[in-house]
Amino acid sequence: MYEPIKKQKEILDGLKKVDPTLEVKWDERTGSPKRLKGNMTNIGQQDPGKAAMDFMEANKGLFLLDSIKKEMVLKRIDTDRIGAKHVRMQQVYKDLPVFGSEIIVHIDANNNIKGSTGKLTPSIDLPDKPKITAEQALKKVLDDQKENVKSHVHAEPTLMVLTQFVEKPYLVWHVTVNGTDKTLAGEDTPAKWEYFVDALNGKVVWKYNNEQTHTSTTGSGIGRYSGAVTVNTVHDHVTGNYLLEDQGVPTSARVITHDANGGYPPADVSEDSNNNWSAAEQGPDIDCHLYTRIVFDYYFTVHGRDSYNDAGADMHIYANCGTNWNNASWNGSYVKIGNGDGIRYDPLCALDIIAHEWTHAVTEYTAGLVYSGESGALNESMSDVFGCLIAGNWLFGEDAWLLASAPASRNLEDPTNGGQYDPTDPINSVLAGHQPDHMDDKYTGSADYGGVHINNGIMNKAAYLIATGGTHRGIRICEGLGNNVLGLLYYQALTTHLVSSSDFSDMRDAVLDSLDDLYSSNPHYSRWRASIINAFAAVGVGTAVTCPITCWIAPFICPPSPHLVCPPSPRFACPPAPYICPPAPDFICPPSPMVICPPSPYVACPPSPGLSCLPGPDPLPYTPEIRVRNPIITLKTDIIEIVGIGPEIAALFKARSIATLGDFLKATENQKSIAELSDTLGISESRIHDWRMKTLVLLGEVK
Repeated sequence: MYEPIKKQKEILDGLKKVDPTLEVKWDERTGSPKRLKGNMTNIGQQDPGKAAMDFMEANKGLFLLDSIKKEMVLKRIDTDRIGAKHVRMQQVYKDLPVFGSEIIVHIDANNNIKGSTGKLTPSIDLPDKPKITAEQALKKVLDDQKENVKSHVHAEPTLMVLTQFVEKPYLVWHVTVNGTDKTLAGEDTPAKWEYFVDALNGKVVWKYNNEQTHTSTTGSGIGRYSGAVTVNTVHDHVTGNYLLEDQGVPTSARVITHDANGGYPPADVSEDSNNNWSAAEQGPDIDCHLYTRIVFDYYFTVHGRDSYNDAGADMHIYANCGTNWNNASWNGSYVKIGNGDGIRYDPLCALDIIAHEWTHAVTEYTAGLVYSGESGALNESMSDVFGCLIAGNWLFGEDAWLLASAPASRNLEDPTNGGQYDPTDPINSVLAGHQPDHMDDKYTGSADYGGVHINNGIMNKAAYLIATGGTHRGIRICEGLGNNVLGLLYYQALTTHLVSSSDFSDMRDAVLDSLDDLYSSNPHYSRWRASIINAFAAVGVGTAVTCPITCWIAPFICPPSPHLVCPPSPRFACPPAPYICPPAPDFICPPSPMVICPPSPYVACPPSPGLSCLPGPDPLPYTPEIRVRNPIITLKTDIIEIVGIGPEIAALFKARSIATLGDFLKATENQKSIAELSDTLGISESRIHDWRMKTLVLLGEVK
C-alpha cells in the first residue's frame, strides 16, 4: 500500500482539519491521489473553472505536481441533474497533452468543493522535441501491418505524452487510421487503429483498436425484430422516393439510417418508392431506424441528454453491413450493424445491440474510457448494461444469437451460464456465450485488447446484483435498487466521475459517489450503499460489509422502532421493542424514517412517497412514457429542473423574470422570441430551443 510522503501528509493534515472524515485513495503506481472525497472549501460565487484550478494549485503537492498553471488545462465543465459542477482538467507536459491523464474536481450545488477523481502522472521528465516528423510517424504506421492498416487517416498525427497503459512515459505521435482486425472468432472486422509512435526513435509503443465492437450482436413497414411498426421518414421531391430520416426528434438532432447493402460506409440513406418498407431485406433498416430513435428518447427523457454528444448531433446508422459480418460497431462517427452469417448470428439489428453501440458513443463523449484492459471492459459493460435497461431484460443479443451453447451472447444475470466459463480456455468460452463473473477468473492475457469482451462479464454481474439484489459467491446484497436507480447511478458515474483510464475499483467508487450525489437523503440510502459495496465485493472488487438491519413483524407491518416518530397524543404511546426481528427479505420495502408510529405494532404502515416494492429479476422495458424525474412537475416548477441548465444560467434567466417552467415556455414561444433571448443572454438559439423541448418533456407534453 502506498505510503504518502512528508509534504503529502502535511497537506492532508490541513484538509482533515476542515473535514476529519476526508477519504483518500492512492494511485499505487504514481503516488498521486486518484480519489479525494470530503468537504474541502466553499468557493462562493467564484467561477467554477478558476476555483477548481485554485484548489489544485493550493494542493499541488498532494498530487506531486509543481505548477497547476503549467501542468493542467481546463477541458470542460459539466452540470448534472442536481446542479453540481464537475470540472474536468487535462494534464499537459510542456504544453503537450498527457494521454489518459486527467482529473475531475467536484463542486456541489451549494458551491462546496467535494473532492476529485482521476489519474495524473507526476514527475514527467522527457524531451519535448521530436526526432522524427509527423510524416515519418504516419509512414511507420501505414507500413506496420499493410494487410490491416489502410491509407485513410482520421486526423493529422498529434504530438503528446503517453504515460497510462505503458510501463514508462514516452513522447509519442498519436496516429489514427482505418483498417481491419480480427474478432475473437477469427473473422475480419473493420478497425479504427490508434497508434502511439515513439517520437524519438520511431518505434510503435502501443496501439489499440478503437472501433468499439462486441462479439455478440443481433427497422413503417415490417422490422426483422420489431414487427409491424411506424417510423418517421422524409420525402425526396426530386427523386420521388422516401428516405429513412427522422426529423421528428424533439431537438435539432436527426436519426438517419443508411443501407450498406452488404458493403461498408459510405452508403446512401435507405430509400423506398412508396413509403411501405415491408420487403424482407428492408427489415434490418427499419429496426435500425426505430431502435436508434428509442435510444435517443431514452437518453433524452430519462437523463436529459441531447444525442450522444449532448449537443444535438445527428445519429447516423448503417444497416446491412458486410458479407456474413457477425458484428456491430461505433467508430467515432456512426454505428454499423452487420447482417450475420446465419450460423452464429442472425442480423444484428436488435434493440439491445443498437443501444449498446450508441452507448459507446455516449461513453466517448463523457468518460472516454480507453478501449483496453479494465477500462475497455468497463466501456463494454456500460454499453451492455444500458442496452439491457433499454431493451428490458438481462440477456444481451439474444434475438440475433443462434448457438445452443448459451441463451444469449451475454447473460448479465449469470455470465458463466451455470459455471460453463472455462478460465483455461477464455476465448472459446466467450465465443460460446460464457464469461467470468468474478475477479478470481479475470482474463489477464493480451488478446481481445486485454479482455474487453471477456472481463466485462465481471462488471455486468455487479450491475445485475445492484439492480436486483440476491446472493453471489456467499455475499448477500442487502436490497436490490431497481433498474431505474441503477440507470441513474451509472449515468451519473459515466458523466461526472469516471475518467479515461478508470478501472473496476474506480467504477465501484464512482457508483458510491453517484449515490451520494443523488440519494444521500433517501430513506434507502444506508442499505443501498451497503448493497453497492456488497455487489462489487461479490465479484471480487472490494470487501463486503454487514447489511443494516431493518426489523419486521410481517411484510408491510410497522415494527416498534426508534426511527419512527410518535404522535404527540397521549393515547398513542410507542410500544416497547421486545421483539428480535430478522433482517428484511430482499423484496420487502423498508420503512421510511418519516413514517408516523402507529398505535399498535400490528397496524399497517401508511404509504411513503417515493417508495415502492422492489422489482423482480428483469427490468421493465423502456418506453418513451417512462421518465425518471421529479414526479411533481408543473408550470410553476423552478427552471433549475431543466437538465443541464445549471444555477448560473438559471440566474441569468431569473434576472429577466424567467423563473419557472411556465415563464420559460412563454419567453420561448416562437423563433423570434428565442432569437431575442439568445442575443440578450449570449446563449445560442439551439441550446435555448433544446431546453424548451426538455421543458415540454418534463411537463409530459412531448411523447
